[in-house]
Amino acid sequence: MRTLSCPLVAGLVFATAAILPLEAEAPAASQASAPLSAAEATALAKRVASDVELLRGATFKHPVPVQVIDDAAARRYFETRLGKLLPRERLAAEASAYALLGLLPAGVDLDKLLFDLLEEQAGGFYDPESETFFVLSDMPAAVGPILVAHELTHALDDQIYQIDAKLAGVLGDGDRENALSAVIEGSGTVVMTAFMFQEMSEGRLAFDALLEMQKTEAGRAEKLKAAPPFLQRSLLGPYVLGASFLLRGNLAGFVQKVPATDIDRAFMQPPVSTEQILHPEKYWGPEPPDLPLPVPLPDLSATLGGGWTRLGEGTLGEMILALLTGSTAIDPSSLDAALAAQWTNDAASGWGGDRWALFGRGPQRILVLGTIWDTEKDASEFVAALKLPADAKVERRGAAVALVAGDTSGRAGRLLSETLAALAPAPADGGDKGR
Repeated sequence: MRTLSCPLVAGLVFATAAILPLEAEAPAASQASAPLSAAEATALAKRVASDVELLRGATFKHPVPVQVIDDAAARRYFETRLGKLLPRERLAAEASAYALLGLLPAGVDLDKLLFDLLEEQAGGFYDPESETFFVLSDMPAAVGPILVAHELTHALDDQIYQIDAKLAGVLGDGDRENALSAVIEGSGTVVMTAFMFQEMSEGRLAFDALLEMQKTEAGRAEKLKAAPPFLQRSLLGPYVLGASFLLRGNLAGFVQKVPATDIDRAFMQPPVSTEQILHPEKYWGPEPPDLPLPVPLPDLSATLGGGWTRLGEGTLGEMILALLTGSTAIDPSSLDAALAAQWTNDAASGWGGDRWALFGRGPQRILVLGTIWDTEKDASEFVAALKLPADAKVERRGAAVALVAGDTSGRAGRLLSETLAALAPAPADGGDKGR
């Protein structure tokens, strides 16, 4: 199972990505091996399943069916699944919200962009609804064991924890979707990597096969590298950050025993924010987990006037807010991509909670974002580092920050004031304000 972990498409089954950064280049003369046949895929899955059980520390309740399909069938599947998990109204609202924040280009054809990325990165996927593992017909056989180990881990986790039911419980809360996706993909990545090292140590997997993977369309990741940083982070984050989180930040654990007990705990009690994913000690530490603060964002439809309605709402979390404060694109070919420090910064740390709402009237759109920080200092640092479109306005009161963007037409001051009044009621002396 592959989840595009941004709030736009959390829970959408995705395909194998170039998640193992390799600095070396494959020899130009090397020829790609033939793709897997249905019989080969089934036999391979049967062989790898026992290794996955040993590494993951759990047993399949029943065998996982395997099917080989082409790119067109895979695209139809992704489109159907996206429609179930993410209604078109929510997709449009989130695309507008992220565009108003400068995270996506205005007017981007998000459907096309997403499915172009899917087609590039697709190698195989596990479907929780049919409990079937699908292999794309153009996936080279040489890298098949790596793909199978990852997807069978999803199948095993699904048989134990019912992944779709867990996803259903967080849909609509983008930051929790991202956090749960990190557990799902992190589990697959940790087991897959341990399997890869095992295969190499036992002589069944040659390093040339990994180089071959980098030669594929997915391995080159040209469309992924050209995508907006928001989507790059959303796609890569669950794999690299999820693995780091499950290893408690100890990346050396990739070549050690799979932390099966910790993976089970993370599925039974999933992290509730990307803050916990980026700072594993806030989940695994001896202190109680650092939980998000409630953000009582008001419905400002009446303030905006006749014809305005709330079109959508959600959360961003530390990983996405870091993009508004100077963090940039992640290079999937860099070993540094596995370091949490590449995904956040001081200005986004200290996040306490956030909530956004999108309002519309005809073609007009206004975004309101409320954030609460651990301390006033954290809030002040966030405001000072913000990099926003020219029409955005920001105001701070104590540890709360309000932001509005879009076609405010002179309403920005009132929107900010009413938002801050809900987030941080002013003390008798008027409180502390800042940009």
